[in-house]
Amino acid sequence: MLSSKELMHLEDFLGMEQNCAKTMNFFASNVQDAQAKQLFQQLAQKSQQHFQTVSKHLNAGQNLQ
Repeated sequence: MLSSKELMHLEDFLGMEQNCAKTMNFFASNVQDAQAKQLFQQLAQKSQQHFQTVSKHLNAGQNLQ
């Protein structure tokens, strides 16, 4: 079971991952270089995957309580 402080840190992490994904998508849509665009898109996708993974585990833990 996670403490309230640990949950708060995970919520902060989730917020940062969402912001990172949004920022990387913004950069990808505004850069002209194809390689840079692809890199930003990959970084955005990775941040979104991190967000979804942590969210899934947090939701699974809530269902067990």
